[in-house]
Formats: sequence, structure tokens, C-alpha cells
Amino acid sequence: MAYRLLRVDLSSRKIRSEELHENLVRKFLGGKGLAAYFLYREQPPGADPLGGESKVAVMAGPLTGCGVSNCTNTAVCAKSPATGTWNDSHFNGYFGPELRYSGYLGMIIEGAADEPVRLHIENGDAELLDARSIMGLDTFSTHDAIKRMHPGKREARVLCIGQAGERRAKLAAVISELRAAARGGLGAVLGAKRLKAVSVTGHGKVVPQDTERFKKARKAFLDKIRSSDDVQCGVKLYGTAELVNSVNNAGGLPTNNFRTGYSGHADDISGESFRDTLWKRQRPCPGCAVACSQTAVITEGKYSGITDEGPEYETITLLGSNCGIYSREAIAAADYLCDFYGMDTISTGNTIAFLMECVERKLVDFDLRFGDENAFINAIHLAGRGEGFGELISNGVRDAASRIGCDSERFAMHVKGLEIPAYLPRAAFGQALAYAVSDRGACHLRPWIFGEEAIDSSRGRETTGKALMVRQKQERSAIYDSVGICKFFTYAGNLGDLLELWNGITGFDMQREELVLSGRRINVLTRAFNNREGFTRKDDTLPWREMHEQVPTGPAEGSVIEPAVLEGMLDEFYAVSGYTKDGVVPESLMRELGIL
Repeated sequence: MAYRLLRVDLSSRKIRSEELHENLVRKFLGGKGLAAYFLYREQPPGADPLGGESKVAVMAGPLTGCGVSNCTNTAVCAKSPATGTWNDSHFNGYFGPELRYSGYLGMIIEGAADEPVRLHIENGDAELLDARSIMGLDTFSTHDAIKRMHPGKREARVLCIGQAGERRAKLAAVISELRAAARGGLGAVLGAKRLKAVSVTGHGKVVPQDTERFKKARKAFLDKIRSSDDVQCGVKLYGTAELVNSVNNAGGLPTNNFRTGYSGHADDISGESFRDTLWKRQRPCPGCAVACSQTAVITEGKYSGITDEGPEYETITLLGSNCGIYSREAIAAADYLCDFYGMDTISTGNTIAFLMECVERKLVDFDLRFGDENAFINAIHLAGRGEGFGELISNGVRDAASRIGCDSERFAMHVKGLEIPAYLPRAAFGQALAYAVSDRGACHLRPWIFGEEAIDSSRGRETTGKALMVRQKQERSAIYDSVGICKFFTYAGNLGDLLELWNGITGFDMQREELVLSGRRINVLTRAFNNREGFTRKDDTLPWREMHEQVPTGPAEGSVIEPAVLEGMLDEFYAVSGYTKDGVVPESLMRELGIL
């Protein structure tokens, strides 16, 4: 099967397409993997993420748009302005499938326009159009405006940036119809390129190359979803918000800027509470039988009229318990505002909580305190507009700590400049290691280990076997992020199910070992990308608070990840990964994996 890639040079305004060699897809799969292949080869080391030499890839996977549940994933990939590392951020929904229907697996965008532009793709034909009339619009208005510009029987699908991205804020997200590629400031990368939006309409199909194998695999997976208690009694009812109480009971719920992992008010913001009050309907991605997405509708009070996609666990926790906010309406409103301005909810909540602690310690004099709902909402408006102390928020916690000083870096909760998500590292040492060695900075998805560690709270503080677990799950995560499937596939499916779907859609007849090797290859490649940018063992670390302050309350009380413990886990992780003691990928491993 022929896969096509769209090339867009914003500086010269030249657009062309190229065909991808089948062997590239076998080795790097799609999505994150193919993006890493091209950016590693084509982007010079040390390139400014917001400069003309930087490239951004918007890449679907071969499974994206194939009609199977969970298969709508799209990756946005670039060097992050927040961290300086590799970054891939993902969203599901309608855009990726529509890109496939238009004939492309993905696109690579380079250069920078001299005036604001937007890219429109119609059945394989692409053109750059003037975007001055939509500059300054929020993401919702941008979507609506572009859809009106391209009327027709088939609705245009859009990804765009909001005001935060236009200002090149380091926590700016890329938004696509209530879905977000939020982490790492990739909205700022598009803002620097003066690319306000990309829209696409396609009338084609994603055709399986082995029809019978594909149909059989699709039915088997759908049957698993329908019979899965984890889906039908868990994520389908509550989305990821089902985790709030369980994570709290394991001592891992970030509370008041990660000072502890337990809150006595967690049930007020649990999935069960949201379902009983604000959630009125589901909004699943196209064709998805897992249907995790909920819609909050606020009909009373000061936030009346807001309809919010979600909120999901990370958002509830970082904008909720971590900031001392336990109003479901306020959290939903804050989530809505982050989407409105185009900002990462994790980074926003993390950074606001940091500033709340700075106020508490009298390091700054802002109107911002834990639990102050009005000040909290105002802070999000300020961050979105870049006004007042909101400018500090919009560039993330590392930048804020650097500017405030006074040892505030000790409680700035980030790894490599990316704000820590909603699992207290001190409560789960495997998750902590995953944060430290993730290719994009603190990330709960590459891999997510907390669930296994939370089964037994004492197990969470063990180190035995965690390094190999992290490596193997990192590589599995790289597969999911490349083939075009949502990670919630794993609520019902396994790698064997994925392999059958993959072979059915591509016609490759790959063996399990070859697919696993592709995941390893991709993971090593992004590590090598970071090595080339100067990242080594010294950067694979955790915040000072996690290594020097014991958890004061809750099930994880007394826990701390001492520096020597982290160093020991790093030694083991590098050894099982084939890296040097300094965390560098040796050239011999690159050659062994066919990267060089």
C-alpha cells in the first residue's frame, strides 16, 4: 500500500507530496515513529524550536481512520520550546481520519510564514490561505470560522491554536475540536511559524490490504470491548475520572502543589460525583466503542452556560486538588477556559499551584491562594491573555521559578521543564522513574505504571524490577503512539489484537517480535534525539521536593525518593536499555536497530 506525506514550506510557500517507502512504515510504523525518523534526519542539532530551522510533523498512523474502535490517533511532533527535548503530543477525534481520507498519512511543516496563514487540504490538494482575519480568535471561534469558509456536504476538520499559541507561550496547546495535543508547548511552535490552523476534507477511505484478516481482528476486538468490565463498568461511565478516588486511596493524588498525595475532599471531584451532577452526555471519538469522553453542562450559578468536554482525571486533579479547588463547576469552567485560550491543563494547574505556594511563602504578592476559586479562574484568564502574573503562568513552572528565585525551584514540579502530571512520584517509584527518563520530560503515558503499583501501596515504593518494566512499557507505548491507536485500546485489547489489526490494514504479515522491535527502535531514536540536543544522565532527575521531603499525610506518609535510590534505578534502567552509564545511546545500538 502506498502512503503519502505532505511537505509544506511556509517560508517559500511551496507544497509538495512524496510517497513513503514501505520499509519505512515497517520499521517506524507511523505517527510518532515516522515523525522521529524524519526530524532526526532533517532538523539540525540545536535548532531553535521557535526558529525557522525547526520542523513540526502532524502524523497519523496506518490504523488511523480504519473504522475500528480507538483508531483515530494523531501525533503532533517537534522539538519542544518548553524543554528543548523531543516532543510528541497526541489527540484523537475527527482530524486524523479526515487526513487519511484526503490521501495523506501525515505532513511535515517547516520554515515560517511572513504573514499569518492557514493550511487547507481538500482531497489531496493543499493550499496556504490568508489567516489575518482569524488571528486573535479563541480556538472555538477559529474552528467555527474555518468551517464556515469551507461549506459543503462533508464538514472540514480543523486543528488550530488560540491566543496562547499566537503569543508563543510555552504551555500553548494545539486544539482540534475539543481534543488537545497539549503537552510541551507545540502550540507555540505553530505560533512562531505564523500558522494559525490546518483544515482538511477528504472523500477517500482507509482500505485494509488483507480484508478478511482485518474483519476478523476488528470483530474480535469489538467483542472484547463489549465483554470488558473495565470498559463497561469503568471508563465508559466515568472516563479517566474513575481514577480520582483510587489514586487518592493509594496516596498519589497531587494536593496543594504536590505537598501530599491524599485529600479528604477527593470524592467531591471524583468521576462518580461528576457523573451524578454535571455530566449530561457522552461524546465519543468516531467509531469508538470505549466512549470515554463525557460532556459537562453547567446550567446554574456563575458558570452557567458553559459546556465542557470532560474534564478527565489529569485535568480534575491538576486544576482541582493540586490548587485546593473542590468545586466541580469551577474545575469544568477552568478546563473550558484552557481549551478556549489553547493551553495545557496539566501545565496550567501545576504552575498555578506553584505560584499559590509562592504566595503562601510570601515570595510574591499576587492575588492567588489555595482554594480561592475566583482568584484561580482569574489566573487562567490572565495566563491565556499573557497579562499580569499570567505571563509567568503561561511560560511554565521552570521559567516562573527561575524568575522568582529564592529557592522556589525546590518546589517547582517538573522534569526537564515539563510539568509533572497527576501522580505523586513519591507514592510510586516506578512511575517516578518513568517521569525521570521519559523522552519529553515528565509524562504519565510513557509509560503509565501507577495502576500496577497502586494495587499494593508498599509495592509502589519498591525498586526491584521497575527499570525493566519502565523500558518495556516505554517501548509498548511507542508502538501505540505510532500505529494510530488510542492507549485506551488496552482496556480491552492486547498486543496480539493490535498485531492482527496492523497486519490486516497494512498487509505486512509482521510477527510479534518485529512489532516489538519497532517500538524499541522508536524509543531509542527519540532518546538519541535528546542526546544530540545535550541531554544525558544529569537531566534524568526529579524535583527536589520528591527527593528530600517526606510525604506528610495519607497512605504514602513518610515516603521519599532519596537521590541514591533514583541513581540506582537509573543505573539499572541504562543497563537494561543498552545505554552508557551516562544515559547516552551508543552508535553500535543505533546500527543494530537499523536507525543509522
